[in-house]
Amino acid sequence: MSNQTVSNQTIELLQNHRVYREFDSSASVPDSQLNDIIKCAQQAPSWQNGQHYSIINISDKALRQKIVDLQPRNPQIAQCSVFLVFVMDGYRSYLSSQAYDGSFEGFKDSDTLITLATDTALAAQNATVAAESLGYATCPIGGLRMIANDLIELLQLPKYTYPIFGLCIGKPSVEMRLKPRLPKSAVYFENQYNTENLPQMLADYEQTILAFNEARERKPYRQKFADYYSQPYVAAAEDWLKAQGFLTKQK
Repeated sequence: MSNQTVSNQTIELLQNHRVYREFDSSASVPDSQLNDIIKCAQQAPSWQNGQHYSIINISDKALRQKIVDLQPRNPQIAQCSVFLVFVMDGYRSYLSSQAYDGSFEGFKDSDTLITLATDTALAAQNATVAAESLGYATCPIGGLRMIANDLIELLQLPKYTYPIFGLCIGKPSVEMRLKPRLPKSAVYFENQYNTENLPQMLADYEQTILAFNEARERKPYRQKFADYYSQPYVAAAEDWLKAQGFLTKQK
């Protein structure tokens, strides 16, 4: 198989990504393939090779159901073959700091959130691509942010860690359509940001999404985000983060 063929298969896989929300609960993922998925996640780039994430496989069905009870809008958590929780993880860095008598003061800065969230997201994306390359469907669960404080207790997360999303992996029971994206010109620029025509492109895309007619989309595209950013989505998140040791730098 030529390198060109491999490259084309990878591009085709990525350009056909879609989110699945209904899974065959009788299907399973062999341990060998799950191991490959995790190894791929671990090869994601990370800041200073810090690998500031941990991945928790929720294999206990009762524990999964507890999470679904807290997040009833995401029943796929219980249905899928594998459910992974991705955790921003500064605890290993804390242990390293302790070993060399470091102050760990820098961890309390807001930049830490960017660093840890980026590392965690890159690992999750690698896991997603790996799973889909093996023929599985995936569904990221961003709603875990709404129950982060509960997950900290349920998963016995130490200080300096924080759960930010989950990933369902399995065999889909319902096929999904490829959702249209914003035009390239709305998200890709040369050398500098370009605000020209963005309002019109957003208006046009709103009509595209309306025509796509996805049942779960109940609002026009722009209105959805107007409403979303009108108030904090998870009002307690800052308090939960501070309780875990984030954002505690004294001003």
